[in-house]
Amino acid sequence: MADKISDTEAPSGITASRLLDQLESPLFGKLPAELRAVIYTEIFGGQRIHLNFTTHPIRADRVGLRKRWRHAICEQPVAGPFSEVTSRQHHCFLASRRRVLDINLLFTCQRVFEEGIPILYQSNTFHIVNIGTERLPSDDLRSLQVKIPKNWGLIRSLEFKWEVNIFDRNHPRFVPHHWGRDGYEAFWDGLADMPLLSQLRISIIMPQILMLASPEELRKLYFEPITRLKHLRICEVILPRSYSSHFGMSPEDQRLPIDGDGDYRISWATVDDGRPLAAAAANPASIQLLRTATSHTLSAPPGWS
Repeated sequence: MADKISDTEAPSGITASRLLDQLESPLFGKLPAELRAVIYTEIFGGQRIHLNFTTHPIRADRVGLRKRWRHAICEQPVAGPFSEVTSRQHHCFLASRRRVLDINLLFTCQRVFEEGIPILYQSNTFHIVNIGTERLPSDDLRSLQVKIPKNWGLIRSLEFKWEVNIFDRNHPRFVPHHWGRDGYEAFWDGLADMPLLSQLRISIIMPQILMLASPEELRKLYFEPITRLKHLRICEVILPRSYSSHFGMSPEDQRLPIDGDGDYRISWATVDDGRPLAAAAANPASIQLLRTATSHTLSAPPGWS
């Protein structure tokens, strides 16, 4: 498996002779661009991709225990409710169950690379989990942006699960309505820098602590930053159900108080010890078993391992 592939790496330029050779290929000579896009999507698109900034779980290679971005295909269907995705435990990175994207086709020639890269980043939903207080979600955004600078702006669908560790006595500095506002504002600034981002789902799971703001201030703090994202069409925010009264909203509220085009919704999740158990309107279910996919080989997307 290629552990380090930068998004600046691509096959060499297409010469006139190589272009003629490509036109003789059935892929380019007989199939229109629309059908080629369907093929690319079937191979490495249309799925939920977990991104995790972590050390390698098995081996210590030449980079030792240094953390890096790793990816895995989610076991949950991409079309499923986001509340179910955030309430279930995922085992996508277990060595026995991990599946990765097969992008070997991208590196066969530059024409495939140029046609396939937008599909890789635009058709997949990228899911980032931030647990504890060592890093803020804004840190994850900037780190990934540095890792894939040329392709970061191509992402259209992003999911974020932010769990504030209840056992850290200093956790209020990461909670937006306490002393974590700077990090929260930086997070939305990072999202606003993504020009094509049109679908955002974020779960903010926090411990129940003393409130220092009025309902009006809380709604403005948590929801107003969404308006910075000018191209959003779908947005869902999940907060602990116990927070609904502090926001002056009933647990049945589904519409975010935001003016503008698009579908902006809020969900309230039942939380125990700072971790989500199940969404208010969703029934917990067992994790779907992973079916063996022999067509997937171990290869890394540009910028990930």
